[in-house]
Amino acid sequence: MLKRQRPEVLGLLTAFITGIGIDLWLYLVNDLIEPEHFFTKFIFLGIGLIIIGLGTAIYLHANFAPIPVDHLMLIIRELTGISIMFSKTLIYLLFLAMAFLFNGPIGIGTIFTVCTGGPILNFFMPLVTKFIKTNRITAGDKDKTHSA
Repeated sequence: MLKRQRPEVLGLLTAFITGIGIDLWLYLVNDLIEPEHFFTKFIFLGIGLIIIGLGTAIYLHANFAPIPVDHLMLIIRELTGISIMFSKTLIYLLFLAMAFLFNGPIGIGTIFTVCTGGPILNFFMPLVTKFIKTNRITAGDKDKTHSA
């Protein structure tokens, strides 16, 4: 509605695949890894946020249909000109407000995610861009050396 275009239906497929991946991961490692202490839980949360930020940056650069939340983030960035960090944080704040409104479960992990999710994604986006551009140039140079 914000861009006055039809909704991105493929984004639902991406969200469905992501959900299956998360469920499968939790099923496989649920009994293997169960941190007991607060510090260990905090370390695992940090590692998870870093992996999510890197994975999101990679899949956004793939130009495959982003999940609806990430598509909204990109639309907000495009319409307002604010950075990905602020767009993502704005969406996380909206979800936090909805959790308060509907008495959802809010813990320190939720607050930590709201505060760091946007900056982590913002950190990885240019790194992934640079990596992709470097590999395209390198691949192009290799093709030139093998000409007949």
